[in-house]
Amino acid sequence: MGKEKMNSGLRTVTGVVLSAAILSSQMFISASAQMERINPSISPNIPSTDALSPGGREAAQLLGILPKVERLIALKQANPGQTLSDEELALKVDVIDKVLGASLEVRMVAGRVDRELAWAWAGHDMLVAKRQKRLNFLTNLNFMQGGTLGVCSGPMFLHGYPITGTTLLLLASSIGLGLSTISFQQARSGSKKVDGGTTVLADVFQLDLPITPSHQTDIVTNYMKAVPPSSKDSKTRNQVLMDGWKKGHYLGKDDEKTLQKLSAYVPDGKHYSENIRLLQNRIRMLYDTQYTIEMLHSELLDLLRVTQ
Repeated sequence: MGKEKMNSGLRTVTGVVLSAAILSSQMFISASAQMERINPSISPNIPSTDALSPGGREAAQLLGILPKVERLIALKQANPGQTLSDEELALKVDVIDKVLGASLEVRMVAGRVDRELAWAWAGHDMLVAKRQKRLNFLTNLNFMQGGTLGVCSGPMFLHGYPITGTTLLLLASSIGLGLSTISFQQARSGSKKVDGGTTVLADVFQLDLPITPSHQTDIVTNYMKAVPPSSKDSKTRNQVLMDGWKKGHYLGKDDEKTLQKLSAYVPDGKHYSENIRLLQNRIRMLYDTQYTIEMLHSELLDLLRVTQ
């Protein structure tokens, strides 16, 4: 009798937890469906509720729950609209638990990229501000020397000293040319020490980094190393990103030093500096990587749909 009460209590607790998870997922799916009805072009390829989409299948494989998902779909098709059996209930709990855990991992990595973007933008803006300050100083200095020497040369011509006046004008022109040359150099200058910590780009470049078990993101890492289901050239997501950066001239070289500087990874015993152009390239790469990582959310949503 006591054992039956214990089992009944456990089943009640499990049912409450599952109901809350299913309710939250159904609200999310309902909101997505309303958006799709308002604008059908948002999601033209809605997966069937009775079959896994290629993205949903990939997500299930990444999470290691493909057999459970297939079994859950079979039970759903065999008993449509009926009360959940114990087996179906247990499968739903396992699937939803894995999907929510993977979604949190994606959000964690995306949050890390947000921090890396903020750091890169801060460094970029600081260098731009310093460069602009120097350029403003050189411009003001050029105007002042040109005006001063020009004013001084005027009386020389008026009082019969044309050689002195011409000399002052030539001196003003020479100084102006020198300051303009320095301004061109300053427009391409500006650097600082690489800091802020290693970015997620190190994983995209697959650099050999020290292992940090407390920050392992196996699902996202495997997702980026996998070939997309719709790929026609069998390239992984990391390879697609790098090819796009090379084509757009954001990644000119792919030697180890360049990749380490772009990913803000400084090995022991080395000292790297970064300039405005490198920071601009890093920011673009971080945005592209974050977008690619968050595309896993759409696959998780496809996977969640078939379990409802």
